[in-house]
Amino acid sequence: MELPKGLPQLVADRIPDLSGLIARQHGQWVEARLVEAEVRMIGDDTAEIHGYATVYDYPYDVYGGPERGGFTETIAKGATKKSVQERDDVRLLINHDGTPLARTRSGTLTLKSDTTGLLVDASLDLRSSNARDVAIAMERGDLDEMSFAFLAVRQEWNEDYTQRTISEVKLFDVSLVTYPANPATVVGLRNEPPATAGLSLSMARALHEVDGLVIAN
Repeated sequence: MELPKGLPQLVADRIPDLSGLIARQHGQWVEARLVEAEVRMIGDDTAEIHGYATVYDYPYDVYGGPERGGFTETIAKGATKKSVQERDDVRLLINHDGTPLARTRSGTLTLKSDTTGLLVDASLDLRSSNARDVAIAMERGDLDEMSFAFLAVRQEWNEDYTQRTISEVKLFDVSLVTYPANPATVVGLRNEPPATAGLSLSMARALHEVDGLVIAN
């Protein structure tokens, strides 16, 4: 298996199973990180997802952290900004595959790099049986986790490769997943911040408002 750009072989050798940490996109292997998600029905035809796909300057452990052979990772402030500004074509998928549920190019998936992190708004069209099945599974709590896929463009590692800081990424997708990897990022619902691993959406909102910005509801 070809390693994603930016993931050293030394680190990959310490991790017994990479399957939960990488995904295949556009003919290449990219990295994937877990996010938690819920869905909110808006009328009969639409469901909305709203939250942060990643929070800046908040360290989290990947594959259990250094004590379990993994590492601690931090997405630096502004790491997604270039990818967002260049309007990389990002999709909302299921298990990093299949027909998109939403897409930046079509305007049904919106990304914004703000002072807190990568802010995501997605609209699911429930006229699609696929989208409706996903929304129902999420509403029931059967499907409540996601992964976002990226390539590390600029990064720094410490000497023993247990601490990683990523300063620029190229975004590929945000994906609902059946079997998630390790908790690494944060996402939630419009007006309904859930309890999450790491930083909660409610705390992210608080940080966002401290910076003088307001999240539209």
